[in-house]
Amino acid sequence: MIRIVYRTGEEELVPPKFLDILLYLQQIQLFERADGWAIVGVDKLRNSNSDYYCGPNTRKHEPTPLPAPIKTTFLSGTHTHYQ
Repeated sequence: MIRIVYRTGEEELVPPKFLDILLYLQQIQLFERADGWAIVGVDKLRNSNSDYYCGPNTRKHEPTPLPAPIKTTFLSGTHTHYQ
């Protein structure tokens, strides 16, 4: 879990995947790294562009698996839904 500070000043612990989402939505002011607090908009952040962030990659989360779709038949036809 990663300690964050929202733009509102509220603090919370979030999983690494949620940190990525909140950064994308620009909802975070600060988040805690192993070496201290990172200030969003001031400190370098990891990005898909390798030239932008040169630090170590410490995020070790796996992709979230989705359930396989199953097909069922209703009166109106065939529909796919998740179980």
